Amino acid sequence: MQLDATQFPLVFLREHDEHHSHQAAEAAFAALLDRGERFVLLTDHLPGDHHGHDESHDDRKQRALFFKRNKQRLKDLCAGLVIITGDRSIPAAARLAVQTLGKVLGLRFAFVRDEHEAKDRANALLVR
Repeated sequence: MQLDATQFPLVFLREHDEHHSHQAAEAAFAALLDRGERFVLLTDHLPGDHHGHDESHDDRKQRALFFKRNKQRLKDLCAGLVIITGDRSIPAAARLAVQTLGKVLGLRFAFVRDEHEAKDRANALLVR
């Protein structure tokens, strides 16, 4: 996962390449939280989609520990996560998984069709 904060407070989660380590992603996310400013995450991937099959058990464990350590800061600073679905339909099981994840992390999730709608929804989440 790569964070693109060039449109901050709209922060895009992008697919990572093989040169982008999990440690670099954690460092970027920690730096985002260290800004101390509210933001919204936007992505065109469902949670879990952007983690390749080559991700090790230790990498998944380290990511889970990172989010556990930073759960309160994430809850305080992240106004939500907007998922751009495009034309694909999201299975009910995936929507339920996202809702469960939202409750665990204390985040609001929204599904939208395109990036324009995503930016509108993100801005609305920021003013709540």
